[in-house]
Amino acid sequence: MVGSGTEMVALIRAFGVFYVPMPKPRPKITRTRPTKEVSVMAWIEDAEQKVLLVRQAVGLRLWTLPGGKVKRGESLVKALRRELYEETGLRAQIGSLLGVLDRRDKDAITLLFVAVPDENSMKINRNNKEITSADFQASLPKKASPSAKYFWSARRGPVKKVRKIRASTHQFPPSV
Repeated sequence: MVGSGTEMVALIRAFGVFYVPMPKPRPKITRTRPTKEVSVMAWIEDAEQKVLLVRQAVGLRLWTLPGGKVKRGESLVKALRRELYEETGLRAQIGSLLGVLDRRDKDAITLLFVAVPDENSMKINRNNKEITSADFQASLPKKASPSAKYFWSARRGPVKKVRKIRASTHQFPPSV
């Protein structure tokens, strides 16, 4: 390594070499980004204004709106189409955002979208490992998920004995 400035000048004159010491590498700063688990759900009504609900096959076996978690790098619409097809066999057009449920206690956010099944896809496929039942319901069953209760009450009016959910929420006005 070259020590003094005069030695450097001598090297440059002798060999035509220009020496610049490399800067010391900066230590990597690892930043943890706060992340939330993002889920999407579909609000699908039939001609009689009944809402499509699915019953989970595992855990508490709750009734909920069709949907699920968004995979890393996946768009919200693509995730909802995938989940809807996996759970019910329905292909659908995804419409506007109807509501947001921010579950701060679970570091999760759920987005509710309106969905309209394609005409040639109106028959619900009930052969699924995650879902035991899928049906259009006029009222919310007693054993419903917190997110289903929240979105049902926001769209249809109060549900009896709604469990308190620590969450920040925003509901968009009904579309005209």
